[in-house]
Amino acid sequence: MTLRLRSSLLLSLVVAAIASAGCKKKPPVADADASPPNLTAASAAPVPKEAEKPACPPIDPKKVAPYECPATVVKTPVPSIEDPDENMARFYDRMAELARGTAKTRVRIGVYGDSNLTSDFLTSHLRRTLQGRYGDAGHGFVALSKPWGSYHHDDVVHLGFWPMFKLYAPTTHLAPDKQYGFANMAAESKQSSAAAWVATAKDPKAPVGKNVSSFEIYFLKQNYGGTFLVLLDGKEMKRVSTKSESGGWEAGFETIETTDGPHELRVVVTGDGLVRFFGTSLDRTPEGSSGIQIDSLGAGALNYHRLTRQWSAPEVRKTQLTQRGYDLVVLWIGTNVMWVPPNEGYATEFIGDLRDALPNLPVLVLTPGDTVKHGATKSDPRIVEVAKQMKKVAQGTHSAFWDFREAMGGDGAMVNFAKRGLAGEDRIHFGPEGSQVMAQRLLCAMAEGLSAHLAKHPDAGCPR
Repeated sequence: MTLRLRSSLLLSLVVAAIASAGCKKKPPVADADASPPNLTAASAAPVPKEAEKPACPPIDPKKVAPYECPATVVKTPVPSIEDPDENMARFYDRMAELARGTAKTRVRIGVYGDSNLTSDFLTSHLRRTLQGRYGDAGHGFVALSKPWGSYHHDDVVHLGFWPMFKLYAPTTHLAPDKQYGFANMAAESKQSSAAAWVATAKDPKAPVGKNVSSFEIYFLKQNYGGTFLVLLDGKEMKRVSTKSESGGWEAGFETIETTDGPHELRVVVTGDGLVRFFGTSLDRTPEGSSGIQIDSLGAGALNYHRLTRQWSAPEVRKTQLTQRGYDLVVLWIGTNVMWVPPNEGYATEFIGDLRDALPNLPVLVLTPGDTVKHGATKSDPRIVEVAKQMKKVAQGTHSAFWDFREAMGGDGAMVNFAKRGLAGEDRIHFGPEGSQVMAQRLLCAMAEGLSAHLAKHPDAGCPR
């Protein structure tokens, strides 16, 4: 056999071998007189395949199962979340990531409310239930202040030398500079040794909140800002200056990392100038999951008017909201709105501020709870009107809507709650059990919305 024929035959064998290996690229055509190719190990290595799309883990059915909603207190069905513009889609996608185990960051929910939320009753039930299902990513934000005696959070320690501070809130403790922060409360002092502290739950039976791996401190930088000490478990970690470099007001942040476990964080004013604290976030990433976090942002006597720029400085609040990076904000402002009729404009403005800080933010607007006048059995007409206004706000801002009052049972539902001891004699404030009933019904509505989203978008939560 001639050299030309041997070369041609060998080239044909190589081409056939490459084709059978699934290579899409054809080798260049060689000259018939060319020397035989050198079949070294490198040239014989398989051609890498095109990058394949990552496999999508299946949904854990336990994490998307419906919640149980007993009909012992409220006989009527749980109303669905109304979301014609699918504003909740981004939130449901994040929840799907948790259900598949593909989430790379925690899912964070902020719940704004008035005095019914200062006690953390409703949000505590949401936190315990959701973290039990999806993982404990930390308690979330707690104010380093206490403008109201009712301010309390479950599954966390929250204490301070409050008489040494001037306490601020846009509703009851006004600040001339309007610097209340995104949670609508603050504590300021220049007295040496003025201190506030938070710690993980001390009760060994606490269902969540017993561990933390980092604390994020929120404070105000100002022209005459002083210094505070940060102590972790009694040991001084650092000194933080709150003096503003720009000469104006700025949002200050300081993060303290530690090992995952029970810890106490304490901040102490040194006395060299004014120090204003907003609060701190207790954060963690549980093993094997990014988990979920619920910020309870209740402020006494809050209404939508007091949330507007007229009452709260927007720059620091915007920076803080951006830092929190919420995946969902729930608005549950109660009966205080009855005395401020133009709620649509105020609520719309506040939602605009939220989305200015967090574009395309999913927002869920709830109506206030039901209330009745003394001796009456039917709902106060003013609360009925406010419920209609909140629905218009949701529609006008392309937000989701849930009729909290209807979920209680509709007209005059507060009478039933009061008779059962689930609400106070004022027919306004819910007790712990009443709050849990309503939190559970909200969870049922959210689970229904998530299931509908997954049915419509079966790849929700898959790696992109």
